[in-house]
Amino acid sequence: MLLIDDERLALVQLERMLNQAAELTAIDTFQNPLHAVEQAEVLQPDVVFLDIHMPEISGLQAAELIQQVCPDADIVFVTAHDEYAINAFELNAVDYVLKPLQKSRIQKTVERLIRRRAGRIKSFQDIDQPQMIYCFKTLRFQSQGLIPEIPKWRTSKAQELFLYLLHHRKQLVHKSTLLELFFPEMELKRAMTQLYTAIYQIRQCLQKMGMELAIQNSSIQEGYILDMGQVVLDTEMWERGLAKQDDLAEQNKDKLLQLLDDYEGDYMQDYGYIWAENERERLRQLWLNHARGLAQSFLQNDESRLAALNLFERIQAADPYNEAEGLIVMKLYDELGFYDKVSAHYERLLLTMEKELGLPVAEPVSAWYKQWQSQRMGKEHIC
Repeated sequence: MLLIDDERLALVQLERMLNQAAELTAIDTFQNPLHAVEQAEVLQPDVVFLDIHMPEISGLQAAELIQQVCPDADIVFVTAHDEYAINAFELNAVDYVLKPLQKSRIQKTVERLIRRRAGRIKSFQDIDQPQMIYCFKTLRFQSQGLIPEIPKWRTSKAQELFLYLLHHRKQLVHKSTLLELFFPEMELKRAMTQLYTAIYQIRQCLQKMGMELAIQNSSIQEGYILDMGQVVLDTEMWERGLAKQDDLAEQNKDKLLQLLDDYEGDYMQDYGYIWAENERERLRQLWLNHARGLAQSFLQNDESRLAALNLFERIQAADPYNEAEGLIVMKLYDELGFYDKVSAHYERLLLTMEKELGLPVAEPVSAWYKQWQSQRMGKEHIC
């Protein structure tokens, strides 16, 4: 196994988490991606974990080079940047893990790799597992037992049309609605031709990927219905899972944390379709509400302060305008000894409030920070 990251501390943390997850022994770490590519041909690793933003060459470029000399290696990207997920999955990456790293998230990746390397992945005809469609962040199809794949559409119009039908699954969508939304300026006859072509392209893509979905044509009502059959949608499964974890009993906290980790990004985040915004915001608020409840529960336990910090950091990333939670993050940084992060977080709050909203930072937040800064200066002076 190769671990590649130009930051030494990031390598140490990842190696420790991987060892805790599976007690791995054959791990080679590299801070220089070019050196790692050279050694990959010699070491022939089964798995490669690598960052994306690195000097000389990016992690995406390094992955392509490694795949040339180690075609059987599984690639996992570990990065602080979520905008490269599509590029990563186009390289057939097994996983895309965002920093800051979560122990439960790394465990999930390791389990996925173990299943893959153990040879349990078979043709979907031979495995009694439901097909899946993933809509968090990036659309992916998963046939039974295989890894999720990004479908390759003939046109962007076919992609959006499919996602619109998926958004309104099991409901009749009138052709007039589709024509108005997708071909508003086009002459009717030509628009109808374009619509039929896009529907044909969708059916071809679903067939090619082995997805057991059907677009039913209702000639009487002049519209289409997407029949999901036995295919499972990740957002629906995720929401059902959340509903079972409303009781924050100790045994449910791990399950809830795993569900929060499963929220890989907002609903159809990488596409920005306006018609998906209401559902995107609804699911986002659902994640935030459950994350806040769990974070507050962790906050009440002295042994869970780091877990509380990790969750509040993610909440702040999703809702940076909540100054009360920003203050909680700073206090936890101070309590846990991350003093440099206190100032960095306060500067981010300043930038968010003053630059983006034209508002001053709330007085309780600025007062606490000034007092903390004065105390730190006093301690440093004594030292």
